[in-house]
Amino acid sequence: MKSKMSFFNTAIILEDLKRYWGIAVLYFLSLFFSTTLDLILLFNPSDGYYHEKINNFLELRHANSQMMFSIIFPILLSVLLFRYLQQSKSTTLLHSFPVTRGQLFHSHNIAGVLLLILPTLFIGVIFLVFLNIHHDGSELFKNILTVSKVFRWAYFSILTNLVVYFISVLVSMVTGISLIQIILSFIAIFLPTGISMLLTVNFKQLLYGFAVNEQFLENFVTKIIPITSFLSDKTINDSFLWWYILLNIILYFLAYIFYQKRALESASDPIAFNLLKPIFKYGFTFCSMILSGAYFYMLEKIDSWLYMGYFIGAFLGYIIAEMIIQKSIWIFKNLKGFVLYTMIILLVFVGIKFDFIGYEKNIPNSEDIESVYYGNGLYDYWEEDRNYSLKTSENIDLVRDLHSQIIKNKEIFAHKEENVFLKYIGIAYKLKNGKTLTRGYSVPKEFAYKNVFIPKIYESKEYKMSTYDIFHLDLDHVNYIRIHPESNHNADDVKIVDPNEILNMTNALKADLLDQTYEESIDNKNSWASIQIYMDKEKDLDESHRRSSIHISWEKHYKYFPKWLKENGYYEKSRVLPENIASIIIEKANEETQNFHSYNVSDLAKELTTNKDKKRLEIKDQAQMEKILFNTGYGYGDTKNYIIGIYFTNGDSQIEWMTQENAPEFVKGFFK
Repeated sequence: MKSKMSFFNTAIILEDLKRYWGIAVLYFLSLFFSTTLDLILLFNPSDGYYHEKINNFLELRHANSQMMFSIIFPILLSVLLFRYLQQSKSTTLLHSFPVTRGQLFHSHNIAGVLLLILPTLFIGVIFLVFLNIHHDGSELFKNILTVSKVFRWAYFSILTNLVVYFISVLVSMVTGISLIQIILSFIAIFLPTGISMLLTVNFKQLLYGFAVNEQFLENFVTKIIPITSFLSDKTINDSFLWWYILLNIILYFLAYIFYQKRALESASDPIAFNLLKPIFKYGFTFCSMILSGAYFYMLEKIDSWLYMGYFIGAFLGYIIAEMIIQKSIWIFKNLKGFVLYTMIILLVFVGIKFDFIGYEKNIPNSEDIESVYYGNGLYDYWEEDRNYSLKTSENIDLVRDLHSQIIKNKEIFAHKEENVFLKYIGIAYKLKNGKTLTRGYSVPKEFAYKNVFIPKIYESKEYKMSTYDIFHLDLDHVNYIRIHPESNHNADDVKIVDPNEILNMTNALKADLLDQTYEESIDNKNSWASIQIYMDKEKDLDESHRRSSIHISWEKHYKYFPKWLKENGYYEKSRVLPENIASIIIEKANEETQNFHSYNVSDLAKELTTNKDKKRLEIKDQAQMEKILFNTGYGYGDTKNYIIGIYFTNGDSQIEWMTQENAPEFVKGFFK
């Protein structure tokens, strides 16, 4: 005898499969023609680009097409399967049949899961057959296109589809309109990512010095809902597998509970539960407010625009939410809730403005600090493979004094004028109680360069030893060093491979860095050459040597490094010399030529030699050329006072700049 308490109804499942099999076929064809067929037709086991493309597909990275289909088809399927809940006649009729709500719910979802799983399984089978036919033992089939990776792609894709599907099923239980279901499903999918981004942007605007590890936050938040992990460059960690399984279970049972509690007469109601209406209304209002605030502040970075954006966004969000709930445009009698919301938000903003919680003014006491970090940003601090901390009491006090000075100048720095060049300063404290405090500030370049504390921090041996990669270099892991002159001149790079030369060369660079003053580190002169230290990837590197290469510049004020180059016969090949140059032409820069990015460099180099109407200085004396080469550099806007056209003996040319401050006297005298 058939049990009346059956978990599902076979007839309902078969009917759903019969009615909606076309969705599964369309999903399969979409995946096949957008990704699978392309990868099969482009098959080339020796092509590195193909390796990268198929690896990205199997790792679900940059999978834009699959991401789109994994959103559209699960949502569409959930809308069709539970469409009867949005229509009064249908929902009344179906619930009058001798089947329980549980049987209806489970049966529709079994059909839905089957229709979503089968297309993905078929694609996986195609890849397994393809792998079996073409497997030749090459690198592609050993490490990239493997059976385990195909299976991994299949189960992550299935879990992704099911999460999207069950999100939409849950939404279908709380709304009585299919269009609202589709919109809310899309919102729910991207809600964690969107809210985290908007809150980060708004906290930066509201809290002076707010800093958060955005890369870590983004990589974590995008993986909360598996479909948004496709947006990340990082591979989905297998540990998230269990979270996705749990998330599917949670969504399923929440949807089941809501289905059991749902009133039949709620069909065609935008929000089916009265308890959820205020949550929807004020949640929508809040999201609209922070989105509008971020947008208005982006247009004009002043507080008045920020708060105007908050008000407009909140007001429009509240009105739209009320219209949706009431199914009417005549909702202006129901603005009491908006008044209450506004009062609460005003209290919050007043608290933030006057810093009642002490966030902006919080500087830990010296005795509570274990170590500090100072740098041009916080990315290095958040890296896991290096310790950039400063532990001496002198540096701890210097960082605290710098932090205090920035806070005192908040009103000036936070409301900076346009066209002011900024420098980002990152500060972090590791406290003895295990907590950390991080802050980030954009300050005017003049403050950073003229500040009394920053030079003392920079010139300390501890700071240099912790900051520069070369001091953390294990020579056993160095493969070779390449020196590339900073010039368009067509010359071969210098390659250093001898271990003794590598040792002596890196020691010379370390000595120059330890001698370098803060003023020298921020001068606007170009470097002589770029030095790349390449690590041996074949060796078993520990966590502190994961980087494939380390970069350092040969600055023009270095003493020990050029001396070593001369002693070992590498100097003439490591930089551009006057002997490599036929002539140098100098001209005063104007407003047009100061904008380097909008001016064609080759045309500018040609114009310097052909336009005789402008006053220009042509140099062929090698001693003067050396002075020009030593002083070329970069400027900002109107500090690019001179255009330097360098014309090499081999026919190449290059454009450089020089500031009035760095110009030799013979150049200044000529243009007086």
